[in-house]
Amino acid sequence: MITARMTAGRRIAASLAVAALAFGVTSCGAINEQATNTDYAASDGINVDVADAQVRNLMFVTNSDGSKARLIGSVVNDTDSALTLSVKAASASPVTISVPADKSVKLEDDANQKVIANLDIKAGEHAKTVFSANGDNVDFSVPVVDGTLAEYRDFVPGGSDASVTEHLKATESHATSEH
Repeated sequence: MITARMTAGRRIAASLAVAALAFGVTSCGAINEQATNTDYAASDGINVDVADAQVRNLMFVTNSDGSKARLIGSVVNDTDSALTLSVKAASASPVTISVPADKSVKLEDDANQKVIANLDIKAGEHAKTVFSANGDNVDFSVPVVDGTLAEYRDFVPGGSDASVTEHLKATESHATSEH
C-alpha cells in the first residue's frame, strides 16, 4: 500500500534528481566564458576605438613589392563635431582621415582613398600602427594583404600583380576511387 508519505518522498527525490541533472548540464556555462560574449573583428581587418573615432575592419592592401599600401575599412564618428584621425604605420609618413560629425568614411570609396608610401611591409605580415585622434593615441597591429584574394585586387596601389595568384591555378585532379 502506497501512503501519502511515500508519494511525497518520491516527489522530493525526483525533484532533486531533476535539479542535479539541470545543474550538471548547465555547469560548464556557469564556469567558462562564452565565446559569444567576446568582441572580435569577424573579417580580415581590425577594429579599434581612438577617442571618438571608431575604426572598423581596417587593413592595408599592398602591392607586390610592399612599397605602397592602401587603407581600406571605415571610420565612424558618432559625435556632433568633426574629427581627424591620423594613421601612422611603421616608419611611413602618417595619413589623416577627416570624418564629419555623425558620419562615417568608407576608405574603399575612390573619393576617400588613402595610400601610404614606403610602408615596406609584405602581405601576410602586420604593421605596427599608431592611431591618433583628439589627443589620444592607440597602438595596434594592422594586417597587410595583397591581391591574392579577389575582393582586394581592386584596392592594390598601381593595380594587382597577376603573379600573386599564379599558385591558385586550378589543376586537374585524378580520382583514386569510383565513388
